[in-house]
Amino acid sequence: MSKDIELTDWYRIFLGEVPPEFIFEVIGRMLFVYIIMVASLRLLGRRMESMLSRGEMVTLVTLGASVGVAIHTPERGILPSLAVIIAIILLQVIQARVTSRNSRAEKFILDQIADLIKDGRLLLDEMKKSRITRERLFAALRQKGIVNLGTVQRLYFESKGVFSVITYIEKENKIGLCVLPEGDTDFRAELLYDENYKACRTCGTTVSKKEHHVNCTYCNTNEWETAVTQ
Repeated sequence: MSKDIELTDWYRIFLGEVPPEFIFEVIGRMLFVYIIMVASLRLLGRRMESMLSRGEMVTLVTLGASVGVAIHTPERGILPSLAVIIAIILLQVIQARVTSRNSRAEKFILDQIADLIKDGRLLLDEMKKSRITRERLFAALRQKGIVNLGTVQRLYFESKGVFSVITYIEKENKIGLCVLPEGDTDFRAELLYDENYKACRTCGTTVSKKEHHVNCTYCNTNEWETAVTQ
């Protein structure tokens, strides 16, 4: 049975239950594992250096978990971790080949691309499935310098968790919902508006001024604001 823990046991606090010489062994283990990890990532390809997909994220987490024990635990050897790394690389290679040849397998493993905006309108059902809020979507548009939802032809939510925005080539005379924060009244005041059209605050659907008193035909809400034209 181990002895009681004492707050003044500095040897245990700094070295644990290993001799001081183990520090040099840890350094050697770390260098060996570092070389293995660099080689592993090189074999996995350049995709691991970019935005990670779901499967690639799992691969990196598994790699980290497998090498951590080999570095810090003196009772464990390095070869078992090396075997785990080799198995992970093989699984990733097999997954890449399967997903490149089978579209169903690709959708199952990597998930499907979701359309969140179509022709200046928020696709609320797709946003709900993807668990993307209206505020997050508008923030992504503002980061790309877009203030008028009507200028967005498509917005895709990629399988890697990034947004791809496609705007209309001709942006003039496009009316839509303003995506600026409602509290930024000064910036909103600088924009141009078309008093003849209203935009639904929920989904961005635009209608003529005489129709805005009824519920939106798309989301069935009755919250409107003057449409922006720039």
